[in-house]
Amino acid sequence: MKVIHSPRFGQVHYAEEQVITFPQGLPGFETCTRYVLLPLDEQDEQPFYFLQSIEEGDLSFLVLNPLRFFPDYEVELSDAVVDKLQIEKPEDVSLFTTVTVRGSLHDATTNLKAPLVINVPKRLGKQVVVENKDYLLKQPLFVPENKQANAGQKG
Repeated sequence: MKVIHSPRFGQVHYAEEQVITFPQGLPGFETCTRYVLLPLDEQDEQPFYFLQSIEEGDLSFLVLNPLRFFPDYEVELSDAVVDKLQIEKPEDVSLFTTVTVRGSLHDATTNLKAPLVINVPKRLGKQVVVENKDYLLKQPLFVPENKQANAGQKG
């Protein structure tokens, strides 16, 4: 087992077969290409994960599987992305979106416009931009209770 020294998580042990390679890195972090996906909880019951760089211990992203929050979420991949990630069948793909938390988790947003596409068997990933105009860069994860209570009422 190898070890990452992370200020957030301390020592993180991982095996080479857990490493996901983003050959071009992620936008703004092009020099970091190798990551591991860490569940937020040890039982892996939460929808949230950390995408932890193994090259920079202080670099990690909070991510989630968008289908847990948005069951109708669909991403159409270009032939170039399919080729680059060596995708052979749709079942090989996992999608994750980055999460931004400002203040409370109930105010969290996720980026449905630019998901992380991962070929699980090949351990290859890429962030892609989706053309769907209904997908937002800052899609709220939770609808505030006061908006639910006021839904349908005229102001």
